[in-house]
Amino acid sequence: MNIDDILFHLGESTPFGGTSASPPIYQTSNFIFPTLDHMKTALQHEDHIPFYTRGANPTVQVLQEKIAALEETEHSLIFASGSAAITAAIISQVKAGDHIVCVSNPYSWTKKLIEGILAKFSVASDFVEASDTEAILAHVRENTRLIYLESPNSWTYEMQDIEVITTFAKQQGIRTILDNSCASPLYQKPARYGVDIIVHSSTKYLSGHADVVSGVLCTSSDIYLSIFKNEYMTFGAIISPLEAWLMIRSLRSLELRMEKVSKNALEVARFLEKHPKIAQLFYTHSESFAQPELVEKYLSGNGGLMTIDLKTNNAHQVEQFCNTLKRFKLGCSWGGFESLAFPAITTMSSLNYNKPDTAINRIRLYVGLEDSGLLIDDLTNALEIID
Repeated sequence: MNIDDILFHLGESTPFGGTSASPPIYQTSNFIFPTLDHMKTALQHEDHIPFYTRGANPTVQVLQEKIAALEETEHSLIFASGSAAITAAIISQVKAGDHIVCVSNPYSWTKKLIEGILAKFSVASDFVEASDTEAILAHVRENTRLIYLESPNSWTYEMQDIEVITTFAKQQGIRTILDNSCASPLYQKPARYGVDIIVHSSTKYLSGHADVVSGVLCTSSDIYLSIFKNEYMTFGAIISPLEAWLMIRSLRSLELRMEKVSKNALEVARFLEKHPKIAQLFYTHSESFAQPELVEKYLSGNGGLMTIDLKTNNAHQVEQFCNTLKRFKLGCSWGGFESLAFPAITTMSSLNYNKPDTAINRIRLYVGLEDSGLLIDDLTNALEIID
């Protein structure tokens, strides 16, 4: 389907003869029925007939249809956060006694779920170097039920050969989940390569305005229905109709935003890769990226995420660098209009991260919609702090 049809029209026919240019917001918890028979029918088909907004809601359904089309899957579910979508996806595929193979250093809440919570319920796991597809497959056991991928991976953007992994997994009866937040559905299509469940922190590119926290899960009809009946309805981590409407609004500009962010990021990356005070640049489309063949195979664009290691191990200098930045704001998220810097040093003793072995000179950058020249000037000024 044409991308413009998805972003501007899909799912937006209304019962009002098309008089509303923007989909209505069904900001209601409950739906009323004229007869018992109508109510009974709705409850029997609660996944697609509105009965109670924890299940189906017309505004959310518009968004679901668009997201599924973007990821080229049969269905999608929308959640109140990325971690909620990831939690529902993973828990839907495992039980006590099962084993998960997961890429190393995934999104922190993914690791906390697998390593900290599911382990209490006798679900075993191995975390494997994210750039080593053969090692991922080698860690599969007889009781492995799930392979969890991030491609590109968090912070350092290692990639996996998705097609090789899914081909193997299907032969073994193992499900695969891939977090596609980094690439976005515009720049990578995991379903084409056999991934069973695709998840996003849609707080990022899909929402894109730093005003919505949300997550999405995209999959086939059978997996969708199972998750809807169980994890989705039971956990109740739904998005509100208003937030769904805000995401629909955001999707109108998704392609334009991604083009601008990608152009800016390439220019910033070229500057950083040659700068003498940068020890290392992690960026999928840099000249030094270690897996260009996987970039060529899977990614049709680059997005705005990159990570730098400053050429210093002096924590005070790292702090000065961060505090000198003006255009890049200090913050943990990404994917919005604003450029952001997330210093890894902040995770060393925090409540939820607590990573004492973190590289103190590592900073994740998100390049937003501002003029790239202004962003480069900002980095130039801050890098003067480094001896």
